[in-house]
Amino acid sequence: MKTKIGVIGPKDSVEQIMYVAEEFEQITFYPFAYEKLSDVTDILKEHRHEVDQWFFSGVLNHTFAIENGLITEEESAYPPLHGSSFFGILLEAQLKANHVYRKVSIDTIANEEFDKILSYYQLDALEYENFPFEKVRHTDELTDFHSQLYEQGKTEVVITSIKSVYKELKEKNIPVFRVTPSYLSIKMIIQFLEERAHSKHFRNSQVAIIGCRVEMNASHSEENYYSFKTKYQELDVRRQLLTFAEKTNGSVMQLGDGLFFIFTTRGELSEESEADLFTLIEDIRLQTSLSARVSIGFGETVSQAENHVRIGFRHIKEEQEPLLLIVDEDQSISLKQQQKTLSYHTTEIGHALQNKMKEANLSPGVISKLLAYSKQYHRDHFSSQDLSRWLKSTERNGRRILSELERVHIVEQAGERQSGERGRPRKVYRFVKED
Repeated sequence: MKTKIGVIGPKDSVEQIMYVAEEFEQITFYPFAYEKLSDVTDILKEHRHEVDQWFFSGVLNHTFAIENGLITEEESAYPPLHGSSFFGILLEAQLKANHVYRKVSIDTIANEEFDKILSYYQLDALEYENFPFEKVRHTDELTDFHSQLYEQGKTEVVITSIKSVYKELKEKNIPVFRVTPSYLSIKMIIQFLEERAHSKHFRNSQVAIIGCRVEMNASHSEENYYSFKTKYQELDVRRQLLTFAEKTNGSVMQLGDGLFFIFTTRGELSEESEADLFTLIEDIRLQTSLSARVSIGFGETVSQAENHVRIGFRHIKEEQEPLLLIVDEDQSISLKQQQKTLSYHTTEIGHALQNKMKEANLSPGVISKLLAYSKQYHRDHFSSQDLSRWLKSTERNGRRILSELERVHIVEQAGERQSGERGRPRKVYRFVKED
C-alpha cells in the first residue's frame, strides 16, 4: 500500500516540493496550493483524513495549523531552514548586485543557528539583525521590522522566508530575496514522513484486547451466585459488549464468570471508543446493578496483549467513578477517567532509582505511580495521607511505603505538617535530588 502525503503551501513552494517528490515513486503526493494563509483552514477541514501525513512548506503555515487545532504534530512536518540556505541566497544577492553585502536583516531562523554558522566559517564581519519566528504574531510585524532597519541604514539587504513579506518589501523597492528550503532539507522531511506513516500503519495493526471484568455480588450465597438472575445479568452485559464490538470490528469471548474479552486492533480504537467504554460501564451499572472494570492491552501478538490486560486488572483498585486502564506494548500504563488521564511506567524509572529499588521491598509500579501523581498535582512535598489517597490504600500503608522509600534514600523528610487536630503532626517528604 502506497503512502499518501499531502503537500500544502503557496504555489511556488508546492511546485518546489513536488519537484523533489518525483524521486519517490512509492509515495503518492497530493498538492494543495493556497493564496491566503487562512485558506489552510478550509483545505485541512476538507482533506485532512485523506492522506497519511502532511508536508507543510514552512514554519508559518505549519504553526498556524497547529495553533488553530487543524492538525497535530504527529501527522505533519515542515522543512527547517538551515543557516546554509540563507548564505546561499546571500551569495545569489551579491552576484546579482555585484556588491558584497556586509549588513543584512533576516527572519524565522534562531539566533543560535546563525551565530554557529558565522563562527564556523569565520564570518564575524557580517552584521545581521534577526527576527526569530517565536516572536512573530503577524507578518506585518516582519515587514515593519525589515523596513525600519533598511530606512535607518542598519541593513543593506533583506532575506526573508515569508512570501507575503517578500512581496510587500518588493513593492517598497527594498532589496529583498526570499529563502526557500534546500533540496536536501525537503528530501529528508519526505523520508521522515514516509517512515512515520509506516510506523503508524504498523502501530494501528497491533492487537488490542479489551478486558471487561464484571464484579458479581460475592456476598450472596453460592446458590444465588449461580442463579438464573445472575445468568440473565451476564446476558445483558454480553449484549452491551457485542454492541461495542460491532463498532470496533471486534469479536467477544467470555473466559469465565464475569470476565469478557473483546479482540480488535489498535487502529479501530479512538477517543470516541474510549467515551463509548465509559458509557458501557455506566450502562452495565444501571441495567444490572453490577460494577465493571475495563483494562485495555496492546501488543504485537495476542499473547502479549492478553498479558497486558491481566497486568491492568492487577493495577485497578476500587474507584468511585468509571475508570479505564490501558497497558501499552512497552507496559506503560495510563489510567483514564472521564475528566482526567494519568500515565506512568512499570519498567523504566531511571538507572539511579532502579538501583535503589532493588534494595526496597516494593514493586517498581509503586514509585512510578508516586512520581506520576506528584507530577500531575505539582506536589514537591507529600505526606502519607497524600500517598494513601493517590494509591487508594490506607494511611498506614502509605506510612509503610514512605518509610521504605526513605530507608533506600528515594525520599527524605522535608518537615512536618500540622493537621489542626489532636495528635502528632504528619511528616512531609520529598524526592531525594540526585547529584
